[in-house]
Amino acid sequence: MDADIRRFIENSTLLFIASRNAEGAMDVSPRGGQPSVLKVTESGTLLLPDYNGNRRLDTIGNILANRRVALVILNRRCARFLRVGADATVSFLAEDLLRFPVDESPPISVLVLTPSSLEFVETPAFDQADFWIDPSRRLPPLDLGAVINGDKIAQAAKGFFPVARSMAEERDLKAAGVRDIYGPPIEGVDQKISGFAGPGALRFMEGAIFTVLAREGENADITIDITAEAPLTVIPFDNEHAYRLRMPSDMVTVREGECALLTIIPGQNELLRINGRLEQQTNTLRIAPREVFFHCSAALSRSRIWQQDRRSFWSGKRRFICTERHVESPDVTSFILEPCDNAPIGLALPGQYVTVSVPAASGARRQRSYSVSRRSDGQSLRISVRRLGCGGVSDLLHDTIQPGMELQVGVPAGRFVLSSLPGRRIVLVSAGVGVTPLLPMLEALAMEEGGREVWFIHAARCADYHLFEKEVRAIAAQAKNGNLKLVSCYSRPREGDLCDFVGRVDADLISGLLPVDAADFYICGPDIFMTSLRDGLIASGADPGSIRYEVFETSSSPVLDLSGKDALPGSKVTFARSGKSVTWSPSEGTLLDLALNHDIHVAYSCRLGDCQSCIQNVINGVVVHLGDDVPLLSINQALLCLGVPRGDLELDC
Repeated sequence: MDADIRRFIENSTLLFIASRNAEGAMDVSPRGGQPSVLKVTESGTLLLPDYNGNRRLDTIGNILANRRVALVILNRRCARFLRVGADATVSFLAEDLLRFPVDESPPISVLVLTPSSLEFVETPAFDQADFWIDPSRRLPPLDLGAVINGDKIAQAAKGFFPVARSMAEERDLKAAGVRDIYGPPIEGVDQKISGFAGPGALRFMEGAIFTVLAREGENADITIDITAEAPLTVIPFDNEHAYRLRMPSDMVTVREGECALLTIIPGQNELLRINGRLEQQTNTLRIAPREVFFHCSAALSRSRIWQQDRRSFWSGKRRFICTERHVESPDVTSFILEPCDNAPIGLALPGQYVTVSVPAASGARRQRSYSVSRRSDGQSLRISVRRLGCGGVSDLLHDTIQPGMELQVGVPAGRFVLSSLPGRRIVLVSAGVGVTPLLPMLEALAMEEGGREVWFIHAARCADYHLFEKEVRAIAAQAKNGNLKLVSCYSRPREGDLCDFVGRVDADLISGLLPVDAADFYICGPDIFMTSLRDGLIASGADPGSIRYEVFETSSSPVLDLSGKDALPGSKVTFARSGKSVTWSPSEGTLLDLALNHDIHVAYSCRLGDCQSCIQNVINGVVVHLGDDVPLLSINQALLCLGVPRGDLELDC
């Protein structure tokens, strides 16, 4: 495996894998993953995690009978794909599972793929299908329940019923112990599989030009390709309800044999899968289906191929271990956290925070958000916590968390990040523990070249409470940017304390140092400090749009970024099926947090809005969705993991 191939694989978030059972019947299915869909080991083995889904286990069942698989690996906005032939095994070993995050959606197994062939294939299919669409052209999800039910009614009217699952495959899964680990298939999953396309599937086929086709190859191998010549069409008067697939003239295929395909509408996360037999005709293939069914949106959603390319390194809460703790001042302690698994953690943007969850004496978990206080190295995170002394999470951390102890950590989040234009003067202003999100910003700015003017102004009570003074001076001493200016201000200095100013940091002090109308400000500290400083800077001529600030909550509740949203605290949320009504406030978190906190059973997985497993129908009311990527949903649907109520709300769960 050369470096180009390795980079291509490591950058991919979407692939398609083809497999076949003992009788030769084929299947091709999508897999999506973040920050990449596959792990590449030093020896070139590929590791593909398998997560909890509908538990039908088509691919795993096939691999138990026949280890040969074929893959198509995609890269965003690339006109070529990587075709891979490999032998596959199913691993439940801890050493393989721990290569992936131990979070709220850990893999259940890992497919270990040993490649026998790797080749790049140039194809016009991506352009023909306009596959790499702009995020603004994403399509709302299908109401798959309604579509599938409509198809079942139409098929039953013609005397056709769902295709039964192979009992031999189920026996193999049980004999290998796979069913003991995964559990049975989700109720009703086999009821969606038919022997031909119903009206809903036919409508989907009309717009689905992008097709991944697997079929028999030479030496009993599997050949897999991508084509986008034309959508599948129904062959009139064919008793087998067969379909015609136009083929490129240079695509080689057998005269007849087993095949499997899936077809996609660009921008639509649901897709259609067809397994059956093919027969070669002039420039086309006749596909006689044995199984026709819709595939849910999870794989394509997780891949984020039609969204902004922001890689996520885990979902929900992830198990971390405290490896070090350092006393920074009489009331602030820093904790160094590393993941319990061997997967990377990615880089938090300077200024972002993580939500930390720790067990209380009652056994319940309590959570609080803390800024990442050191520039990310991809291996660990540092949080610096001020003890509030009111029995909250900060006290729990100070009193109970020692090196070697575990806690749970959420994905880095928050929009208080550097967003200034290149060369623009930047002023970082903090008071007390508000310095924590500004430290990574200072580190990032110190590594810049070009001489941007950067001011780092910190207010403290006295030298004993001057947080990270030595660290800040070390950053400045090693900076590539020689235009960093450090300013300290003590409100109650003790004898012998050295600082630049005595008193409080205010707009008058800053106006005496620099032109406030020609700078961007990043401010963090107590509410009253930020409010008065912001108002004073504006009165002194600063542009209100140039002032960013981070609100430091004193409660132990999760912090929700509700800026620009019209959520209404005090809203009554009714969970209709569960028969419960509760009052929502920002301290309750999202609607998913609210449901789980009140023992409402709802499905969920990623907590990022990608897998869409927590979609629920809205009976009455309006849901506001948080974050930059507004989810595309059908009318009267809500993503609980991103949603908060705008007034009283009734949900169908």
